[in-house]
This record gives sequence, structure tokens and C-alpha cells, in this order.
Amino acid sequence: MKKILSLTESELVKVINRIVESYTDDVYDEEDYVEVFFDYFRPWVKKNHGDEIGSYPFSYLTKKYMKEFATDNGINPEHFILGYRGTISNAAKVGREFVKMGKHKLPSLRSQDKFIEKFKKPLEYFVSQLNLPDFITINFSEDTPYNLNVKLLVDWEGLIKYQGEEKIKPDEIRNELKKKIEDFLGVETGNPTHGQLAFNFSKVYVGVDEWIKKSLNKEIKKKIRELPNAQRILHAIRFETSSYSLGGTLKFSIKSWNGKSDFMKSVKELLQSMGYNTNILNLEH
Repeated sequence: MKKILSLTESELVKVINRIVESYTDDVYDEEDYVEVFFDYFRPWVKKNHGDEIGSYPFSYLTKKYMKEFATDNGINPEHFILGYRGTISNAAKVGREFVKMGKHKLPSLRSQDKFIEKFKKPLEYFVSQLNLPDFITINFSEDTPYNLNVKLLVDWEGLIKYQGEEKIKPDEIRNELKKKIEDFLGVETGNPTHGQLAFNFSKVYVGVDEWIKKSLNKEIKKKIRELPNAQRILHAIRFETSSYSLGGTLKFSIKSWNGKSDFMKSVKELLQSMGYNTNILNLEH
């Protein structure tokens, strides 16, 4: 027995928009572009070479007519149909050009509602449950529906002076937040074009450039060079932020290894006396 659903006019418009509207960040697979090629190629063959030829095997038709088909549709075959690629790959390239040229519009299952607006309160609650230290905040943004950008904003000086025993791991924060969204909101993460949520996570150090200019270059390096034997042992100091974990590294270039261990110990003690956590602001030589 068929089930009949009743929709209001606004609900019907929303459903139609969801199917036909696309965004510049919609992501399609090769199969989608191959389908576009299929939709146009055989009808074109039948129209231009007759119904009988148009019913020939697809493998034969593509070898004989693909370049002609591309040229007839304003596509330079020398750029998109290459001998070293297989037929399916070439078909996908031509299909992609159809979409780029506006000859075909691919459907999208992307929601027309903004995820952040729809789940504002749950997101705030999930963040509160992460028990993040005061120097870390999370910012959500969404340029297009269901393409969610999650930024871990880390106050640099607060981080390197953090004295807590528990190590803060960005990947764990990311995974926990993503799991809460999936489990409690029933949202599948993945490709918005497929009706899923893109979960883009990144971390941003806030105030690191200012710290380098005012603290590292003008204060810390000066005090390090005033330590005993610094002029004899130390050649240069470089600084890098960590890409994966939270923190950074002071990299010491040594010109004399005699007394190096005692010197590095004194550097560590100096930084700790200034309130820095040397497990976060690491020393390397």
C-alpha cells in the first residue's frame, strides 16, 4: 500500500531546492561525471549518426566518436581525452566539463539549513562538556550549509604557561566533539553533497607573533645570552610552533659541545622561573 505524504508549499520548495541547488564547494565523484557523459553521449550519437549506430556497444562508440562528441560541444579533446587514460576516466573529464560549462547541473542532497543555526544550543553544550582550559576556545563557522569549520583557538602565552598535568591533545578534542555531534544529533559526517556534514577541524595559535616580537626576541633570548658560558656555547636560537601537538620548540644551534649539558639545564631553569612550561615550550639542540 502506497503512503501519501502531505507537504506545505514552503516544505515542497525546500525539498526541490535541496535537490537542485548546488554550491561551489559541492564535491562530486568520478562516477557522477561519467553519468553526465552517458546522459548526453549516446543520444548525440543517435542524432548525428543514426539510431542503428547509436545502439552499437558503448566501447565501440567511445573509441570512434568521443573526440567528435567533445568537439561538437565546445570541448577541446586534446585537453581532456588522453590516450594513456582509460575510457571511463576520459568520459568523466568530458562530463566534468559539461558541468563547468553549465550544460548540465548535478543534483545535491545538501541541506539548505545552516547547521550552526539549527544546532546552536547543542553545540554550545558539547563544547562546555569538553572541559577545556581557559586559554582554549572553539569557534564554529559555516560559509555554506553543512560545511562546518571548527577552529581551536589557542591563546599562545596561556598555553606555554599552562601548569596543568593533563596533556591537551587537539586530536582528542576533535574526535570527542565529532563523536558527540554524530551520536547525539544523529548527523553523519562526510560530504555535504551527499546530505552529510563536512567537519573541518583546525587549530590556530592566537598571539604567537606578538609573543615572538615582545617576549622571545626582546626578553628571553637576551636573558639566555646572559647565562654563564652562553657566548662560548650558543650560536643561534630558532623557534617553531608544533604542527600536530600543542606547543612549540626553541631550537638551539650549538658551536661548542663542551659544557653544553649544563648550559641547556640553566636555560630550562631560566624559562621555568619565568613561568613557562618546558614540556610545552620544548628545548631542542
